[in-house]
Amino acid sequence: MLISRYHILVVLVTMPLCLHGQTADTTFYPSFFEGDNVLRVSLYFDISQHIRKSEEYSDGAIVVYDAKGDSVRHKVRCKARGNYRRDNCFFPPVMLNFKPDTLFTTDGYLTKMKLVSHCVNSKAYLKYLYKEYLVYKLWEQLSPYALRTRLLDVQYFDEGKKGKHYRVAAFIIEPMYMMAQRTNSAEVKGEYFNDAVINELDADRVAFFNYMIGNTDWRIKSAHNIKFIKSLEQGREEVTAIPYDFDHAGLINAAYAKPSEWSRATKVTERDYIGRCRSYNDNYLTLIEEFLAAEEQIYATILDFEYLDEGDRKDIYRYISSFYKELKRGKSFIRMLHNNCMNRY
Repeated sequence: MLISRYHILVVLVTMPLCLHGQTADTTFYPSFFEGDNVLRVSLYFDISQHIRKSEEYSDGAIVVYDAKGDSVRHKVRCKARGNYRRDNCFFPPVMLNFKPDTLFTTDGYLTKMKLVSHCVNSKAYLKYLYKEYLVYKLWEQLSPYALRTRLLDVQYFDEGKKGKHYRVAAFIIEPMYMMAQRTNSAEVKGEYFNDAVINELDADRVAFFNYMIGNTDWRIKSAHNIKFIKSLEQGREEVTAIPYDFDHAGLINAAYAKPSEWSRATKVTERDYIGRCRSYNDNYLTLIEEFLAAEEQIYATILDFEYLDEGDRKDIYRYISSFYKELKRGKSFIRMLHNNCMNRY
């Protein structure tokens, strides 16, 4: 599938540069996550093995192009990743592994990087991919602890037996360790933190956001579609929750999506607040103010998103504006939060 709507104005400069203070033989490449322009790449690996959902890495290469068509080639290993999509997609998401030859970039070393793929080669699934990318951009408007993303125009070359080739859209997600370094934080591994360790305002912000986009496919206590970081500033000991993987959100309304088993929602587009119950309203009042302050920027991000047609953008705008109508009801919205919240993370 050719992505004719793309205007490939890639800002990645392919000539290596050396940074001050590094040895002369260390090569650095510009960030993969600077700018919102589409990055054109070619990916060579055993696609036949990939669509069999193999858990083994396949040796391959990635070629990155600039606006003039010049390119740089890197060795990379690829394998299927993800939980639901690895098992249910014809073409599952890809884990790009640059080890053992770590790729050094201007915003940190790159060892592994997640690539979100098209799942099924159809217009509907391409639309789902764009919508999920948009959700990541909306979260960036509300939290400094957001994983950066970058749209790709990918040409896949199968080095397996069938020799199948594809050209479709995808996007990459910033590795957690890179985001942690950028925000002066440290990634914290774990699933079952003591409640006192979890920063309540950060956790409630995640809950508000997932309610806004109609997503119930997340849980803090089991680290389901949640990562954790701890700030290295001011001796802060609490952990901050970072959401990711939004394809079951009502905003996207994918054909395969459904509410989570712990949700009371009966359909994926139905909102259900599954944040932790609070005996006070301070966090709710703070977050209502934060989300209202970001309202116009949220709408602008949606309506200016050129990779979806006008009808889809208007549908998303209406879905998000219905959240803001609830938010502006003040006391009744807070009452809903108290009535629908969960007694545990």
